[in-house]
This record gives sequence, C-alpha cells and structure tokens, in this order.
Amino acid sequence: MKKIVYTLCLAALFLGYSAAAQTQESGLRHSIYLNGNIPTGDFGSSVSSGHSTVPLTYEEIGKDASLGFGLGYRVSYAFPIGLGTVAPFAGIDILWNTIDGKWADLYSDAYYTCPTYFNVPLLAGINYTYEEVWDNITPFGEFGVGTDFFWMTPEGDGNNDSYYFGYKATFAFSWMVGAGAYFGKYVSAGLYYYGMGKHTVDYTSGTLDDNVTARTQVQTNTAAGMGRQQRTVGSLMLRVGFHF
Repeated sequence: MKKIVYTLCLAALFLGYSAAAQTQESGLRHSIYLNGNIPTGDFGSSVSSGHSTVPLTYEEIGKDASLGFGLGYRVSYAFPIGLGTVAPFAGIDILWNTIDGKWADLYSDAYYTCPTYFNVPLLAGINYTYEEVWDNITPFGEFGVGTDFFWMTPEGDGNNDSYYFGYKATFAFSWMVGAGAYFGKYVSAGLYYYGMGKHTVDYTSGTLDDNVTARTQVQTNTAAGMGRQQRTVGSLMLRVGFHF
C-alpha cells in the first residue's frame, strides 16, 4: 500500500511539474505586489486652515491622506517581440491610507471614529520588458488604464447621528504608468504613478445642523450653485513584485 501511495505521489509531482513547465513556456504568469504609496492631488492636499475641528464632513473629507500601503495581483501573458517581450496584463490593487496624524489625534481626542481611505484600481495594460542588460537585471516599462473604486469609512460620533457621516463609494477612470527592473525571474521593483480619477464625495447617512440630513444638505448646496465636492485622487508608488 505504501508503495502505491509513494508511486502516486511521484506521479502527481511529475504531472504538476510538467503543467508548471508548460505554463512557463506558454508565457502565462501570475504576480503578487507589495505597494507603498504617497498620496497626490486633492487626496494628499492639506485640509484648509479654516477647518480646525472634527468631524471634517464632506467639505474636507478625502484630503490629507497619510502614507499608505497595499497589495496587488496581476495575470499576464508574455510573448517575444524585437529586443524583449511584450505582456498584456490585467490586475487589481487594494490600497489603504488613513488620515494624517494631526487629524487622527483630533479624532482620538474627541472619541470620534477616524475615517480611512480605500482605493481599488482595476487596470488592464501592456508591459514591455527589454532584454537582460547586466547580471540578471532586466528593465521594463508599462502602462495601464481602467477604473478606480474609492471608499471612505464613516467618521464622527457613532452615538450621535448629528455627527456621524457615511459616504458613498464611487468609481472613476484610472490610469497607471511605471518603470523598473526584474532581478532574476521572480522578483521586480518599480516606481509608478497611479492617477485614480476625480471622485465625487456624497453622503449615505448622517445629519447636519438643524437636523437637516446630510444628503439633503448636499442637494441644497448643489441647487445653490455650490456643487458637490470632488477629489482628485493619485498616488506615487513603489511596488515590489513576486512572479511565478
């Protein structure tokens, strides 16, 4: 019985190795990324000096994001062209930022829930990898387009509806450009810029002064010509990739 099990295990390992080898030869590749990001645009801009209390509400929420991090996944298919390879790809990232330390402290002092920012860009694009230039170092450049999902967690006092605000998640056109190098076959590092679009800030819950619902307040402001608040969201990003 042990011999049969041993034989079956060896056969499974052989078949698994053969399948992996065929996948490599076919050019199919999976990648996992670790991302560190610096917010740009309105996303990274300071809250106006005239606003000194929390919660920030829709007038200032979505700004003053801190340094953040994230994870990414990509599937690609490479084929040779010219002096290198071209690889169409599709991928998803999950990026996390909280609000800058000064405001986080104010939320903590007021015993309010501090908002957290999430971006989920879904992108498709092209990677061009040049031939190896020196000692297993292979440069690449890439570009992608798609959509970004932007979500802010609620802020304020969960025990007081007048100061507790939820926000709609929104989508916007997104793009990415990046360059870096592969170090051998399985590890890469690159510098990227993600332009994640202009997102509208709108409430799903909460009330303002005089018990006016937050959503009604936004509609009133729009009717008065003030318009909805919008935030341009971007990130300068360092990405380390692991490829298999």
